[in-house]
Amino acid sequence: MANKIANHSVTIGTNNVFATMNNLFLKDHNGQDYYHYYADLDLCNLASLIAIGVFIDNKSMFDNAVNYVKTGPSNGAFPVFSVANFTEPGFEKVLMQGKEAGRDQCHATLDFALSGIVAQQAYNQGVDLFATYENEILNGAEYVDKYSVGCDVPYTPYLSYQGNKTVISNSSRGTIRPGFELMSAHYGQLKELNSFWTDEYRD
Repeated sequence: MANKIANHSVTIGTNNVFATMNNLFLKDHNGQDYYHYYADLDLCNLASLIAIGVFIDNKSMFDNAVNYVKTGPSNGAFPVFSVANFTEPGFEKVLMQGKEAGRDQCHATLDFALSGIVAQQAYNQGVDLFATYENEILNGAEYVDKYSVGCDVPYTPYLSYQGNKTVISNSSRGTIRPGFELMSAHYGQLKELNSFWTDEYRD
């Protein structure tokens, strides 16, 4: 935690207004159960909390948000976000289907753009969420990116508040979503892992 430039009024505003609302959403999800909302809303709130925690030098806020990512009860938390894992033939790697594959690809790609932001913010503070659950973010990005560049992927049906998602959605397939350069750089270049489909989507 290193940012010492936040003045008193900014600290009060970010903590009492934005962080309060972020925490409230993650706690009660507007009165809905933990599985009502898709993952993107959790991830937006978690990205906000981590950023505020860093900016106002609030380690407790930062730690609580990071722990929610790792062990939280709702769809944006990594253990819940995963629907299924598949071994990709010929690549000896895992593809992870996330919670919005059956919704549309606009939101499916958004989840991983947000996950990358969350992970990078934590990584800058010495916490490696990129590696959590055997590189879940990379595995999920590879799944959504492979589908986005026109290739088929396996699919497991799941239940959402909109009903049973029996097939992968082709809505917004091929959408251009910023954020995947970050994952390609971290996994493919920094850690030298196989980020083939993420690189293809980035390019």
